Parts: sequence; structure tokens; C-alpha cells
Amino acid sequence: MKKIWYNLTHPQPTKWFWAYIVLGILAIILGIMLMPVWNSCGDWAVWKSWGMSIVNMIICACIVLYLCLFLLKKIMSRSNGVIKVLTIIEFVILSLVALGCVLQQFQVINIGGACAILGLALWCRGVVEVFRAYYHQHGNNDRYPVWWLVIAIVLVSAGVYLFVKPLFQDVVILWIFVALILLTGIILIVSGILSKPHSNKTKSKKEKKTKQE
Repeated sequence: MKKIWYNLTHPQPTKWFWAYIVLGILAIILGIMLMPVWNSCGDWAVWKSWGMSIVNMIICACIVLYLCLFLLKKIMSRSNGVIKVLTIIEFVILSLVALGCVLQQFQVINIGGACAILGLALWCRGVVEVFRAYYHQHGNNDRYPVWWLVIAIVLVSAGVYLFVKPLFQDVVILWIFVALILLTGIILIVSGILSKPHSNKTKSKKEKKTKQE
């Protein structure tokens, strides 16, 4: 994390510094246009519904990242058994949810809100971990970590609660997405300014000062 932050705050000089600035400005403009505050505006704001219309695609992208970066590795690393079957079932369920988000985008079906989907994902992961604790306890001499079993039970409970009684609406997901876009835009602009190469005049002035010293 420190290395990433250092590279962002100390970029190498490049003649393409202006591209970072342009992309940063475009990202900030896009983030402002996607804000939910435009929903109450008149028809002159043609972009007022853009934000809420892409929430399902944001949820779908998050599910796909979770499937590819986490669950798929779990499936590949597991040996054949009950836990691997349960993990595959979890993968299939969340894949269907992601597909449902895409279909909902085209008003084909209504799959529910982001909070309910998060609850379903937590419940699936918690159930798999509870079964893993059970089979681990019966098939190994070493004890399953109690703290991880407690986390699995908490995941199941929280998943059921979020699925039955959502705590937040989809607009929260949109605000988080907008904040990330604005932050990315600011970082790009700052990186572009810092990566601007020094002009020949500046270099010659520095060389003169060093010679005089």
C-alpha cells in the first residue's frame, strides 16, 4: 500500500502528463453527473437518471469480481468433497444473481436490492463455513478455530437479517461508486501535475545556481 501511494505521489515525469489531467477532469464530471441529487431536477438534466440506472450493473460487477477473485480460487484449491460441492453451489447461486442483475437492467425480472443480495452472499458464505467446521472437526485431529466458527455464525445471522430487513437502499451503492470516481479523478489530476516534465528554462536556471555555488 505504501509503494502504491508513493508511486501516486511521486510519478515519473512524462510528456503524456496532460492525458492524466484530462482523464481526471472527465472522471470528476462523470462522478458529478451520476450523483443521485439530480433526480429532482427537471427534464433539462438529461443525465438525472443515469446514476440509478447503472446500479444493477455495479452490483453485477462486484459479484463477478467476488466470484473470480475469491470463490473461483476456493473451488480450485478444494479437494473433491462436500465443501467443494457447497462452494460450487454458492458460485452458481451468485452467478444467477449476477445474471438477474443484468436482466433487471433491461426490465426483464426484478431480483431485489443490493442489501438483499449482500445478505444472500453473506448467508451462503456463512453456511459453507459452518459445514466446513463440522466436517473438519470430524475428519481431522486438529481442532477447527473457534473464532472462525463464530464468524461463520455471524455471517449466517447477518445475511438472514440483511435479506429479510434491508438496512440500506441502492442509492448508498451509487454514492460509494460516485465517491470512488471523484477520488480517482482527483488522484489523476494530481498525478498529471506532478508528472509534468521540467522545461529547459527551469533546468538551465538550476544548472546556473549549482555552478554559482
